[in-house]
Amino acid sequence: MDKLKITSTRLQVLALACLLLTPCAVLLSAATGAWAELLDMPQGIPLDATRVTGGGLFAVLALGSIKPAAYMAAFFLLYKLLGLYRKGIIFTAENVAAIRKIGWALVSIDIASMLQTLITGPILTLFHISPGHVSARLEVGFLIVGLFIVLIAYVMDIGRELKENDRLVI
Repeated sequence: MDKLKITSTRLQVLALACLLLTPCAVLLSAATGAWAELLDMPQGIPLDATRVTGGGLFAVLALGSIKPAAYMAAFFLLYKLLGLYRKGIIFTAENVAAIRKIGWALVSIDIASMLQTLITGPILTLFHISPGHVSARLEVGFLIVGLFIVLIAYVMDIGRELKENDRLVI
């Protein structure tokens, strides 16, 4: 149990660092003018960086923050789960719920990425930052892993309930 607590503490620090560094990475991309990288623009679509001011700047930052916000949610939920492990709380309803939420957070990363790709072109066109284009991208890497984690959480919950029912039987 001590090894779990020590490892959880270390991983919790790492999750917190990732949580705090994610917005810093977005701001660093914005500060250096790396708009195409921030927005994950398709190749060949030019950006007029001189138009990234005022409302256009707000739009670019909002668009560029969609996917990082999903990552931050996943890091936050992981931080909370590791906190439970650090306290020695394992195989409880609270843990299973936290694991299930992490699975859905991973699913949301791919959904956020596909949404960001889909709306970036029309919004940048609206602000005259790029020529008219619409892009769509299918991303399922995190989605598959997230759904698998959700499934595992449901199985763990059933196992936990069965164990609780067995304890009640005399």
